[in-house]
Amino acid sequence: MFQSIFQKTMAEENWQEVQKQGAENIPALFPLGVIEEHGPHLPLGSDIYWSYAMCRNVKEKLKHVGKESVILPPYYWGVNHCTGSFPGTFSLKPETMRQVLFEIFENIKDFSFRQVYCFNYHGDSFHVNSIIETIKEVNEKLDLSVKLVVDAMDLPLYGWRGDENFLLVVDPDYPVEWFEEEEPSEHGLLDIHAGAFETAVLHYFCPELVDLKTAEQLVSSSLNEEGMEKWLQGGSVIREAAPLGYAGNPAGHRAVAKHVAEMLDMQVENIVSQMRL
Repeated sequence: MFQSIFQKTMAEENWQEVQKQGAENIPALFPLGVIEEHGPHLPLGSDIYWSYAMCRNVKEKLKHVGKESVILPPYYWGVNHCTGSFPGTFSLKPETMRQVLFEIFENIKDFSFRQVYCFNYHGDSFHVNSIIETIKEVNEKLDLSVKLVVDAMDLPLYGWRGDENFLLVVDPDYPVEWFEEEEPSEHGLLDIHAGAFETAVLHYFCPELVDLKTAEQLVSSSLNEEGMEKWLQGGSVIREAAPLGYAGNPAGHRAVAKHVAEMLDMQVENIVSQMRL
């Protein structure tokens, strides 16, 4: 477990080290996320912890193959359209987020970095689209090469083909049997927020921040089509679909946990293999 999301990032370096890294044009890894409710068993910072931890793992893998990189200070003020009615959930307007991100990228360019890989594990479509629109703008106006790291399974959600110049698509060849262990009662339902997978991942990265005792007592609230419609409306309506703030099956984390380390490592390998170095 890391002690701080600023650990081993640019925030711990001095300005001369940053100047040297920029001159060498090493890739910059940018953790993006939000502070948002994640049910009664996960911390508000789950998304940014996940993004930061993946950047740490990618940095270590790059170092293993003889390549340097730098992790930018994490950004965790994003858009929470769906869960904004829960205490502890901070949310910006999309236009505010885009403006802040654009100015951050202006700073990054001033530091002479040109390659930036953004890691985001917060799925709110308003948040994701704010990132993408900003990336498109900075790539055009600031002459940067910024890419959002995305899972291949998410491409249809946004109408992306996968070959867009603002994406790095993660698509490891997972063993099929990993996905055959789902509980029968979960078939056809959507585990999208603070459920089995996210609980397993957060417990892997930050075990002391996950309340497994509570997670294992929670009844599944994985979403059907009607529940998903309410989730996407956000506001107070979301509480009809997810009254405790989670939309999934936290108690099912054990099945995922058996493979989570290998799954994440495969993702990291896939990301590093595609980075332009």
